[in-house]
Amino acid sequence: MILFIFLVTLLIAIAIGLVVVPLIRPLRTQLPPARWTALLVGALLAAGSVGLYLKSSNWPWKRYPGVASPRSPIIALIDHLDRDPKDLDDWLKLGRSYIIVQEYPFAVRAFARANQVAGGRNATALVGEAEAMILIHDSSLEGRAGQLIDEALAIDPTSPQALFFGAAEAMRLGDLRLARLRFSKLLAMNPPAQVKTMLKQEITAIDAKIDLKVADPAGKKHK
Repeated sequence: MILFIFLVTLLIAIAIGLVVVPLIRPLRTQLPPARWTALLVGALLAAGSVGLYLKSSNWPWKRYPGVASPRSPIIALIDHLDRDPKDLDDWLKLGRSYIIVQEYPFAVRAFARANQVAGGRNATALVGEAEAMILIHDSSLEGRAGQLIDEALAIDPTSPQALFFGAAEAMRLGDLRLARLRFSKLLAMNPPAQVKTMLKQEITAIDAKIDLKVADPAGKKHK
């Protein structure tokens, strides 16, 4: 697409030159150069060409956040990664940036590339890829997303994001004790007050469900 834009710009410049040059340097005539007319014609030709293309083109510009702004952080990251494709931190930043602007398929690709650069051993990239997949399908940690979380926890059992998603996955599978263990590990990391309150509520709810599971129909607990 960048090559196409360059070629279009070049053709517009040539067209402007063919119209403007005769106005500035009249051939075989005594008429004075029409510099202001040349400037106006050039500006109108350039603006009209761009406007006509944007109106008639079916290129999905909105799918490529930041394309219209050369100083966009995403474009800056892409430019840098073109020069240095092994920059792990910038692949992670790119994935997170795509999630922020809700371009989840691009986030999946960026996080997958980050994990590839890390030799398949980066918990942050794995969790980011799983999160983007969940957001794409608006679903739980089923299938590939759940596998990615398990891989992330195997690499880094203390990853807060992996523990949170892993606890949610354990609850989905009905493994309440594993979910409680993972929420408890998160609580021990001394998170912010609101998160701490939420974790305590989840643990209390899980304890109640575990109590119900071990209780007999008469309401007595098994020893």
